[in-house]
Amino acid sequence: MINKHGHRIEKYGNQLPGSFDAEAIHELRVEYKKLRAFVRLVQMDTGASRQLLIPAPLKELYHAAGAVRDIQVFMPQVMVVAAKEKNPLLTYIQQLQQRLFKSKEALVKAIEEVDVDKELHKTLKGLPKELDDAAIRKFIHYKIATIQLTLLALAKDKELHSIRKQLKDIIYNIRIYDSDLGISFPVTAWRSEKRLNDTATALGDFNDHCIALSFLRGEAVEELPEEEKGIIKKWAAEKKQEKEVLKQQVMERVQHLQLVSNFEQLA
Repeated sequence: MINKHGHRIEKYGNQLPGSFDAEAIHELRVEYKKLRAFVRLVQMDTGASRQLLIPAPLKELYHAAGAVRDIQVFMPQVMVVAAKEKNPLLTYIQQLQQRLFKSKEALVKAIEEVDVDKELHKTLKGLPKELDDAAIRKFIHYKIATIQLTLLALAKDKELHSIRKQLKDIIYNIRIYDSDLGISFPVTAWRSEKRLNDTATALGDFNDHCIALSFLRGEAVEELPEEEKGIIKKWAAEKKQEKEVLKQQVMERVQHLQLVSNFEQLA
C-alpha cells in the first residue's frame, strides 16, 4: 500500500517539470493524502514503530505542489473579474505570475531532491507485522472524537479546516480498502457515507474560498495602481461575503453529520 501510493507520487512528480499539468499536480496531492491517511491509521497499531512517518522530503513535495495548484486554481477567477470590470489587471496578474514562477521553481527543486525509494524504505521499516483490528477501531474513535470536540466550539475557519482533515483521513482509508484491498472498510461510524463525502466536498469548497481571499489581501495588493487596487478590494469584500454565507451552510452540514461514537465494531 505504502509503496503503491508512494510510487504514484513519484510518477506524477516526474511528469511535472516543464508542463506543470494541473491534473497531474492534483493527482500527486491526492496520492500523498491517501498515503498520509493510511500511515496515520497504521500508526495506531501497537506494533508500529516511531519510524512509521511521512518522510519530510515527500511532505515538502506535497506542499510545493499545493502552492502551484492554489495559483493555478485562482488565476481563471482573476481573468473573469478582469473581463467583468473591463480592466486587464496587468500589475496584479504580473504579481501572480511572478509568484507562480517562484512556486514552480520550488516544486522542481522538491522533485529533484526527493528519492522516493529511499524515503519509502524508511517508512516501511516502521510497519507492524500486521494491522490489528483494534488499531482500526482506535483510529476511527480518535477521528470521531476530534470532530465531536471541535463541534463544541465551532466558530472559526481553522476549526472547519480541522474537521475537513479528519473527514478526509477517514474517506481516503475507506477508498483504500475499497480500491486497493477490494473489501469494505471494517468500521462504520456514520449514518451515511454519501453525507460524509458531500460534507468533505463542501468543506473543500469553503477552503478554496479562504485560499482565494488570501490572494486578495496583503502588502502586494496595497502596492497596486489605484484603479486595480479598488477592483481587488471590491472583489475581496464580495468574496468575504460569499465565504461567510458558505461558512454558515457548511457549519449546518457538519452539525448534521450524524457521526456515531458507539459504532458497531468489526463484524
